[in-house]
Amino acid sequence: MSWFNFLRVSLIGAGILFLSIMFPFWKPIVWGITIAIISSPLNNLLLKYIKSKHLSSFLTTLLVIVVVAIPITLAVLIMINEIEKFIDNIDAIKQAFESVVLKVQSIYHLKVFAPWINKIDNFLFSALQQIGVFTTNHLGAVFSQVYTLVAEFIFSFITAFYFIKDGNRFLSYMSELSGDKNNFDKVILSIKQVVKATILGGVLTALIQGCVGALGFLAVGLNTFFMWMFLIALFSFVPMIGTAIVWVPVAIYFFIIGKYLSGLFIIIWGVVAIGLIDNYVRPLIISSQISMHPMFLFFGILGAVFVFGPIGILLGPIILSIADVLARSYIESKKSKT
Repeated sequence: MSWFNFLRVSLIGAGILFLSIMFPFWKPIVWGITIAIISSPLNNLLLKYIKSKHLSSFLTTLLVIVVVAIPITLAVLIMINEIEKFIDNIDAIKQAFESVVLKVQSIYHLKVFAPWINKIDNFLFSALQQIGVFTTNHLGAVFSQVYTLVAEFIFSFITAFYFIKDGNRFLSYMSELSGDKNNFDKVILSIKQVVKATILGGVLTALIQGCVGALGFLAVGLNTFFMWMFLIALFSFVPMIGTAIVWVPVAIYFFIIGKYLSGLFIIIWGVVAIGLIDNYVRPLIISSQISMHPMFLFFGILGAVFVFGPIGILLGPIILSIADVLARSYIESKKSKT
């Protein structure tokens, strides 16, 4: 009995130390496991023609990197091209704003506000210069963030490679350690289903939001379609703020230049068309792939984002799914005993 207690206490202590060591890398590990789950069909296909697990896992990881990198590179190149077109209009925007300022100044009752309006004018159109100065002064912090992102990217794919190659060994080891293979397998199956559904839901939601948002911008004369589509799709993954970081400044711009109907249209389009897609389409897509009510998914994703940050979009459904599987297993075990 004493030996059993010693072993159990030692195992708990070792487990705590192990988790402490791995904790700084938990995000790359989560993303690595996600990549491994998503790319498992590709690896299984390659294994039919390549008998080496090591080579197959390496090629799978490499292909995933290429598949991720090429669309992002093309999107960035297209966006840079369209941003250049957009920047060409900055002078026209400034002239339009200054004409609005002159109109306001010409109104007798508002002349007292003229100095403040001039200050706003100078502030708005020196913002780009200030951003450059800020970036220069905080260059160390910028490089630190870039280094962190690059390091997490590399660690994620290293983790993915090993989970693709040795995932079954890890799972077999964990299954033996759990002492309940049946319920362990249910949890793992649930995690795989949720990860696939969440990634599918996130990507589809981002694409739909990007296209819908860019179409709305196109309707009011902003012709750089791919730039807006890319920005809206990108910021759809940002918690809380989301796509509003794109369409709110656009609406403000239209109000500044006096196109009030266009500004009002963008606000309505942003709240109703773009916003509702994220709130309803994402949970519906995910819930269509797994047996979970969209309401629980909505609050689960939102709550997980509050707790974990952007990665909560993935962790929220996983945690809910694990809790659901364990609850169902507990209910079944109680029924079997009665």
